[in-house]
Amino acid sequence: MIDFGEHVDEKKTLDLTPMLDVVFLLLIFFMLTSIFAKPMLPLNLPEAATGQVEQEPEVAVAIRADGSVHLNGRPTASTELRAALETLFAPGRSKDLSLQSDQGVPFGRVVEVMDLAKLAGAENISVVTERKR
Repeated sequence: MIDFGEHVDEKKTLDLTPMLDVVFLLLIFFMLTSIFAKPMLPLNLPEAATGQVEQEPEVAVAIRADGSVHLNGRPTASTELRAALETLFAPGRSKDLSLQSDQGVPFGRVVEVMDLAKLAGAENISVVTERKR
């Protein structure tokens, strides 16, 4: 038999470096994209035929069907909402607010939250709706 100088006894190992590179790139990609994702609450929004698409403001208040209030995706007590909004509407920052409300929420509750937002310094309040089909 001809000897080519190779040792057959040596085990071949799989190089994991390219796979680890891909995994780390995917991890970095998902970490960076999750920073820009806005928290969304499952709401049954009212429908409107005259709705307009606008740029989403930095401050979003949502009222769920059970009456609980969420500020930028975090549950917030009604008593703490005004103080939290006042810090978000600091001088030099945008005073736009996006208001999302479930269809089952009484209108008085929506007006109460809008009033708290105005007292905290909100200048433009956009009511979020779904396009009527």
